[in-house]
Amino acid sequence: MKKTAMTKAKEDAMERTLRWMTENLNGAYTAQHPEGHPNAGGHCTNSGTCIIACCYINGLGKVLLKGGPPKGSSRRDFRRFQAFLRSCMNDFLSESDAIGLPPTPKGRSGGDEWLYEVFRCGFVHGYPANVAWGRNAKLNKYWFKNKGRLTLNIDELFRGFQRGIEEFRRLAATDTELRSRFMKYIVVTD
Repeated sequence: MKKTAMTKAKEDAMERTLRWMTENLNGAYTAQHPEGHPNAGGHCTNSGTCIIACCYINGLGKVLLKGGPPKGSSRRDFRRFQAFLRSCMNDFLSESDAIGLPPTPKGRSGGDEWLYEVFRCGFVHGYPANVAWGRNAKLNKYWFKNKGRLTLNIDELFRGFQRGIEEFRRLAATDTELRSRFMKYIVVTD
């Protein structure tokens, strides 16, 4: 216990934030319905896990772009989201390209567009129609078919984001500005 407290005391702002992100996402991912609920013991926050991961993907993408893109840029928020996926979760993009996702409701293509438009924005602004998300812990794939519908695998999204955090740390080790200005970049509001 003492070692953990000492480790936390030595964390810089970036490491502390990454730890909080990891802990928060893990809390949502492992949450279960309480005793007395019809689905007691079953996972209860699949959509919550997805939206938390997407928010963190977006925030860390903003850091990778050093607070950018500039205000007024086209699809600024999406470009931040995409930056993290391209730099830290490229396996998600590769798998999405390999399976040939259909166009999104707005006619866009690719895993980055699907995760952003259909799941991130879909959950924030109202549940998306005709899409699915679920658990498939034994499958190390982001997408699977469930009752004929393309389904986002929450288990692999969780694992992929954890791998993405490690890749982000590697990138920050080679670009010291990401670490030294982490808080400035992640909270910039211009």
